[in-house]
Amino acid sequence: MKPPCEVIVGKVLPSIRSAIVKVLIEDYHMKQQEISNILGISQSAVSQYYTSTRAADKELLKTFPEITKYAKETAKKLVSGELESEQILLCEPCQKIRQDQKFTKTLKEFFQLKKCKICPVVSED
Repeated sequence: MKPPCEVIVGKVLPSIRSAIVKVLIEDYHMKQQEISNILGISQSAVSQYYTSTRAADKELLKTFPEITKYAKETAKKLVSGELESEQILLCEPCQKIRQDQKFTKTLKEFFQLKKCKICPVVSED
């Protein structure tokens, strides 16, 4: 059984990165190399996020449209220079998603969790 954090790291955060990359390219017309410098990842990783060959979980994005909203807000902050650290970039949505009832309910059902000290909604039962 995978712990919830592994799901977040393996599925959620890469989907957030992918969504941010798409917003930066499509809405802000940034070059892949610029994005790679801002996010601290390789240009090839940017390309893979953009083309959805890396980490874009379309089902996850449908289930959690907040990811796209967060990506747009974050891209705006990155472009304006208001946000510089990728740690902050990914920590905030991770914290929010662990508080999301829909996410934790989905995890609970999928992994048949009875209690979890990390996700408050799962630990309530």
